[in-house]
Amino acid sequence: MEYSPGKFMGFRRISNNDGIFQMLALDQRQSLFKLLKEYGLDRKKQEDAIKKIKKTILKTLSQYASAVLVDGEYAFPDFLSYIHPNTGIILSIEKSGYTEVADGRVNELFREDAIELAKKWGCDAIKLLIYWNDDADEKIKNAQKKFVKKVGGQAKDLDLLFILEIVTYGVSKGQKKAILSAIKNFSSEGYGVDLFKIEPFIESVNASEVFEASLGKPWVVLSGGVEINRFLPILENNVLSGASGFLVGRVVWKNIIKYFNNEEKMEFYLKNTGLNYLSWLKEKSKYSLPWYMTPYFGGYEQINIRRSFKNVVE
Repeated sequence: MEYSPGKFMGFRRISNNDGIFQMLALDQRQSLFKLLKEYGLDRKKQEDAIKKIKKTILKTLSQYASAVLVDGEYAFPDFLSYIHPNTGIILSIEKSGYTEVADGRVNELFREDAIELAKKWGCDAIKLLIYWNDDADEKIKNAQKKFVKKVGGQAKDLDLLFILEIVTYGVSKGQKKAILSAIKNFSSEGYGVDLFKIEPFIESVNASEVFEASLGKPWVVLSGGVEINRFLPILENNVLSGASGFLVGRVVWKNIIKYFNNEEKMEFYLKNTGLNYLSWLKEKSKYSLPWYMTPYFGGYEQINIRRSFKNVVE
């Protein structure tokens, strides 16, 4: 297995010493606006609160995560100094939410140069979220595929690790089949995906089924902001099905929203309850399959690093 140095280093930077992903997501935007709107805040005050929330989370919890997922609008690079130096940094490059069009949903970058910015800012990886429905109009599906392929190509050219997050909607064939089908659509090398971030399987699924869909590439699960007691057994079952860890956010920290105007209370909550939640998640994921042990890589000793840029002077 040949792999480029930038992508290899990306994997090492965002995983722990055992090659397992225990990552914290702070790239939420629209969902936070919706939550804060309930407190009667205008747009400017909502934006100020979001910045304060993200800064406090990074300051308090980043040292306990293998990596943090941040957005380039309200968190990064403004709060770079609050991220622990040993913690990997993933930049979320999509515009929050989606555009509803006839018979489907489409996504776009939060700014055209988002991928180049991630490279300039020294991020360890990029993450793109797309919405996917197998029953959507073919034009919509082809547009989403073209979008992912373009991002994957740019990530390859810049030698950046590429994480693809797929959120299904309009599911008519069952959750398990919908997720597996969505992964399969983007697993070929032409899309350049290195790591999949997916909705956790609620039904039982064999590791071989997921790896068949992903061509053996590593995958992690998101939480969707469900309650911690509900998510813990789900995470455990997905670990048994071959997941290489988690990339979650609100399940750990969403309850600090009510303290948005009191930084001390937010910090107190995160240092106690939030840290406990994160510790429980890390305990449940400690037997995850290391990224380099997935069928795609086949073991650390099987990875040969190759130069990824043209015209390198020998």
